[in-house]
Amino acid sequence: MDKMNFKLRFGPAGMPLALKGKKLYEGIEYVSKIGLNALEVEFVQGVRYNKEDAIKASEAAKKHDVWLSCHGPYFINCCSPVKEKQETSKRNLYQALEAATILGAKVVVFHPGFYQGQTPEKAKENAVKLLKEVIEMIKEKKWTAVLGAETTGKPSQYGSLDEILELCKILGTKYFRPVVDWGHMHARGNGAIKSQKDFEDIVKKIKDSLGQEGLDGLHCHFSELTFSEKGEKYHIPLGTSNSPNYHWLADVIKKHKLKFTMICESPLLEKDALKMQKMCS
Repeated sequence: MDKMNFKLRFGPAGMPLALKGKKLYEGIEYVSKIGLNALEVEFVQGVRYNKEDAIKASEAAKKHDVWLSCHGPYFINCCSPVKEKQETSKRNLYQALEAATILGAKVVVFHPGFYQGQTPEKAKENAVKLLKEVIEMIKEKKWTAVLGAETTGKPSQYGSLDEILELCKILGTKYFRPVVDWGHMHARGNGAIKSQKDFEDIVKKIKDSLGQEGLDGLHCHFSELTFSEKGEKYHIPLGTSNSPNYHWLADVIKKHKLKFTMICESPLLEKDALKMQKMCS
């Protein structure tokens, strides 16, 4: 990752609402025009793209200093004990990493998987084995994006913050990074983030585990969520419930001068990304 270009960034998860149906490079130009500087390309239903368009998007991102990331398919499950599922997960990660490299994207975000009746230790064992193979392929193919394991929003999913940080220690942070979804962590714990100190404690835990390198350029998702004891349900606009409360996170970001990339997953996308950015200024 381009460490020299780490700074606080904001952008939408997917094409801006104002440009639905347009080309990706047009979406990149638009987010830059309205004052944002990040965008996550959504491959959640499969990695489909036109190579020529991807090259244009890469050029637009460089020209406008828009930091691109990609979100891999939802059906990736690195923890699965089933060989066919493992092979499908690897194939989807390979496709996403190749596309990200063409796009000039910095990270491929993915959900690690589900426990599926396994112990957390066994789920971790399966994930580590698979991800080591993916990292070897990154080296072999010289792909320039890294893997970004996202904290997950349901207790049935492998991907608590502690589990993600443990994977980072096992696999190293050169090719594998944490992705902190603040809403997911809040929902996974049935409303776990109850104060600004809770946000502070999460930041401290990441720094204590991975050092300053773990914080610089940390890729984040944010949205308020509805949830139950089973975890997240759906995303809602910023300020609807203040659950989790973005004002507290903004204060932590300002206090520590954190260089995060904040991807807005609110249904209002770029509109709420601009609000998030303004609260950090």
